Amino acid sequence: MADTFRVFISTVSSEFGQARDALAASLRARDLMLRVQSDFRQEEGADTTLRKLHNYIRDCAAVVCVIGRRSGAMPAAAEAEPFGCMLPTGVTEASYTQWEFFFARHYKRRLSIYIAEDTWKPERDPTSPERPDLQKALVRHIVDEQGLDRHYFATVDALCHKVLLEDWPRERPPRPTVLPYPTLGTLFKGRDDFMRRLRDSLTRAGGGTAAIAQSAVHGMGGIGKTRAAVEYAHAHAHEYTAVALLDAETPEKLRSALAALIGPLRLNVTAPEEDVRVEAAIQWLNDNPGWFLILDNIDTDPALQAAHRMLGRLKGGHVVLTSRLTQFPRGVEKLDLDVLTLDDAVDFLNAATPSRPRAPDDAEQARLLAGELGQLALALEMAAATIEARPWTFAQYRETWQGNRARVIGWAKPEISGYHHAVAETWQTSVDQLSPEAVALLERLAFLAPDPIPEALLDAEADGVPTGEDARAALDDLVKYSLATLDPSGKSFLIHRLVQDVTQWRLTGTDRHRHRQRLTEALNQVYTAFSVGNSGDVRFWPVLDPLAPHAESVAALADTAGIAEPTANLLGRLARLFRAKARYARAEPFYRRALAIAEARFPANDPRIATCLNNLATLLQATNRLGKAEPLMRRALAIDEASYGNDHPEVATALNNLAALLQATNRLGEAEPPMRRAIGIFETSYGKDHPEVATALNNLAQLLQATNRLGEAAPLMRRMVTIFLQFQRDTGHPHPNRDAAIGNYWRLLEGRGKSQDEIAATILGMAEAAGLSLG
Repeated sequence: MADTFRVFISTVSSEFGQARDALAASLRARDLMLRVQSDFRQEEGADTTLRKLHNYIRDCAAVVCVIGRRSGAMPAAAEAEPFGCMLPTGVTEASYTQWEFFFARHYKRRLSIYIAEDTWKPERDPTSPERPDLQKALVRHIVDEQGLDRHYFATVDALCHKVLLEDWPRERPPRPTVLPYPTLGTLFKGRDDFMRRLRDSLTRAGGGTAAIAQSAVHGMGGIGKTRAAVEYAHAHAHEYTAVALLDAETPEKLRSALAALIGPLRLNVTAPEEDVRVEAAIQWLNDNPGWFLILDNIDTDPALQAAHRMLGRLKGGHVVLTSRLTQFPRGVEKLDLDVLTLDDAVDFLNAATPSRPRAPDDAEQARLLAGELGQLALALEMAAATIEARPWTFAQYRETWQGNRARVIGWAKPEISGYHHAVAETWQTSVDQLSPEAVALLERLAFLAPDPIPEALLDAEADGVPTGEDARAALDDLVKYSLATLDPSGKSFLIHRLVQDVTQWRLTGTDRHRHRQRLTEALNQVYTAFSVGNSGDVRFWPVLDPLAPHAESVAALADTAGIAEPTANLLGRLARLFRAKARYARAEPFYRRALAIAEARFPANDPRIATCLNNLATLLQATNRLGKAEPLMRRALAIDEASYGNDHPEVATALNNLAALLQATNRLGEAEPPMRRAIGIFETSYGKDHPEVATALNNLAQLLQATNRLGEAAPLMRRMVTIFLQFQRDTGHPHPNRDAAIGNYWRLLEGRGKSQDEIAATILGMAEAAGLSLG
């Protein structure tokens, strides 16, 4: 039961049976879910009573231990042997009830201890031989050796009163969940044994939430690795503080996915740098043990090394890696995932096609089809979707499927190695059923990254491809035939990477070039519309971040194909986003490639070259390569002045960049004139209260500080802070530079001898004047 706070009450029934029932009734009145030992029935995967107790306490949130003088019944030695490592040093045996205490301690569950006073009278005679020595040893362990927090009681009312005074949750906040698709439910077939092995691997002694427990799900493409990991996450989500799938295909994708967790984790992080967001996510995970992460698509050694480094910084959770690799670091248990058994594959086909016409030879045809599909999860899913959508009998589908073998033999090349040939044949059979609009959309989407695709891309115009509502209808067609999967959030969808690969390989070279050209144009259109020229504005990041992997994939394909425009523009916008996140190493190759394309395509004095020069130069300056940055900046300024005239905002930007570099090289006298000139241009172009003006004011004020002209700098700083506060009031969002501006002004006022209280009062007064409260 998801998001339920589950409690176990541990007592010896003969001593506290009625007290336990009264306590359970009181806690259930608080809408808490609880169990006691007598509630247990036969359960899958639990062959003994002690294992049932172990499994429930492992998976619950809290244990209430009511302790008296009786030990209760003892498990057999063979029953207790698998759990012996969970007993503390010096303890060699325990009763069932005592094991409940030790399980709670081992898994670090919330533990409430209530010890009966000597006046308590057991409710009835014992039902099993007692071991008073064991019970005295337990109390001694709790009180004298461990000094654990506990309470004492003498009556049922006192016990219930004390327990109800605890801070029991009434309504738990939504559990952070980041999974790419919903559960298959009963259609998830044939993985029971694997899921038990995965569960055991993560929860055996030495794992749990006290340390990182890692398992690697290994197998070829299309076998269902990600699906198995996601189904495990859905099945056990209620046991974890958070569940998430992170794309770990490359080190860069892993960092981006980790940084993006700050949204689902509801972290108030406004800093633009990706490093800050990554650190915030890691800190949350370490502060909230009991989480579950899937690191997906770790198919290369660099990806594995990056994942291993990240996990070395985490504690207190479970991790599953999905990979085609065969070797993993020490501490990672490899779990091989094979194709479904023939019987399980047949069961899936039958269950997933309830609308198909029935035929006398269904049983035989289902077995033949399952075998021909290689019992691969992806192929089975696509086949079942097609059978259900038509609807067809199994025999009709087989006949059509077999007819595609000759069609795919020419384009299902070794480049798709690792994928079963049946995937290509199944793909072709599904595509044959699509509308022309759905085929056009699938071919376009095949060139995107294998990441969640924002629905915003469906609105981008491109020749021969549906857009808007027509695109959504085409997407519905792809979903119907299991060629696309809708994200549970409803804001994005997925195309399986194997489906993308097969779709690309069946196209001719001309068709590939056409799709790359049109997709580059469409993606650039969307990217331009949402970025509004300002990738540094965090308000646009929820749109820009999910577009970034697709922009990178498409730009790389287009550049390889010799498509210059709008590839250079798309590369530049992508680089600006990475630079705004302080990911300079990621941004630089995009800036350099955009410049190379521009220089090869345009005249030497074209302003588009100036933009590329400025972008690269400011990045070189940010990474302390000032000598290499200056000639690029001066060349960019000369081009802009020749192209736009002396009073254009592009000229002001170039002036500001050059002045900042001159200041960084301690040429303060040279830096001041271009700074003042830039302020004048921005004020004329944008108005006196624009954030660009504020940034330019900050630059000049800091230069004045450096030349000890604090009296001149102070009003500029004050005006800068006021502009950023007004921006927040007008937009509802703090500007990315607001906090830095306040910090700069604070330090300037300190330099002028103001006290901390005076400075705080000044800034709070400015905020109140702008109608804001800074807390």
